[in-house]
Amino acid sequence: MGFTNPFKKVSPEELKTKLSMSEQRLTAREKELGKKREAARTKAKEALSEGNDREFRVASRRYSMVDGQVNTIGSMVEMAQSMTDVIEMQTGLKEVVEIGDNLGKWQKELGFDTSKLEGAVTNIRTSMEKVNTATSMMTSSMDAAMNGGSELSEIQDSLRSELLAELSTDTSSKDELSKKIESEIAESE
Repeated sequence: MGFTNPFKKVSPEELKTKLSMSEQRLTAREKELGKKREAARTKAKEALSEGNDREFRVASRRYSMVDGQVNTIGSMVEMAQSMTDVIEMQTGLKEVVEIGDNLGKWQKELGFDTSKLEGAVTNIRTSMEKVNTATSMMTSSMDAAMNGGSELSEIQDSLRSELLAELSTDTSSKDELSKKIESEIAESE
């Protein structure tokens, strides 16, 4: 039985591969849920056009739940992309820090002041901390998005208004077409 060390540090390339795979799976799930969201929206529109309020509530609730999942997964995709960017930046910065360290040693050997170089390294570290803070903020945003159940009735009301507007537009277009057909029939007789 293979035992994996939970404290083993993952290489940046391994982590990028894992992130890429996760991003692809999340994107596929996001597309799948997007189709379900559209189906629920269509069903809500049909129920509303038929005056079936109960069926509208069921379909709009489903729409709201799926919409929340789509938004959450979208946030997770963005976070995976940002983490990939952070890994790439970190790899580049490690090289820069190593080169900077070598330059500092060589400057000392030549008798130059290394305080400026040390300041640059400090700026690089500060930049990395800012990137890590941004990643933490994205994680917090994602957590907040996942707890959006209190907005259900607002989403349902918004969907009802949107669909009623579409239905009234559809109805007026049909009425205009019927009138045009009737006038053409009357003219030909």
